[in-house]
Amino acid sequence: RSSDLTEELCDVPLYYALDNLSGVIHCSTPSLLQFRSALLHAGYRVSLSHACKNAIKTDAPPDIICDIMRCWEKSNPVKRERLSESSPAYLILSTEPRLQACFDVRDDANPKSRKQGLKRFQENPEANWGPRARARIGGGISTSLEEKRKLNQIGRAH
Repeated sequence: RSSDLTEELCDVPLYYALDNLSGVIHCSTPSLLQFRSALLHAGYRVSLSHACKNAIKTDAPPDIICDIMRCWEKSNPVKRERLSESSPAYLILSTEPRLQACFDVRDDANPKSRKQGLKRFQENPEANWGPRARARIGGGISTSLEEKRKLNQIGRAH
């Protein structure tokens, strides 16, 4: 039986969060399968991360990751006129990619654990599980907006 941790690249200590990569260049985020496929087409190993739902671990060097994001931006363009010339997005996108990334989804881009429907991140065990609302002054828990407004008005001069 396949498990999440046996699929993860343990010789790669760091991960890339796809939404953060896309946020740097201000473009839409590729799907995990598309990005994983691009790395596999380029000849690199890739796995999901146990630490973040939308993260990947790979042995690809950072310049390859940037090239893949440049190729993604070409098919999902950003408004270049909005970018400052000193912004990281402008500097990254002003360089032509050396690698032409292929985003065609490969069968091996989807790990066995996902195909089997194994949970990577566990759900809360029951309703209202976890930390409660912050206690208010005077005890009890404030839930209504009206009570919050009244509390905020106490310290103000009328």
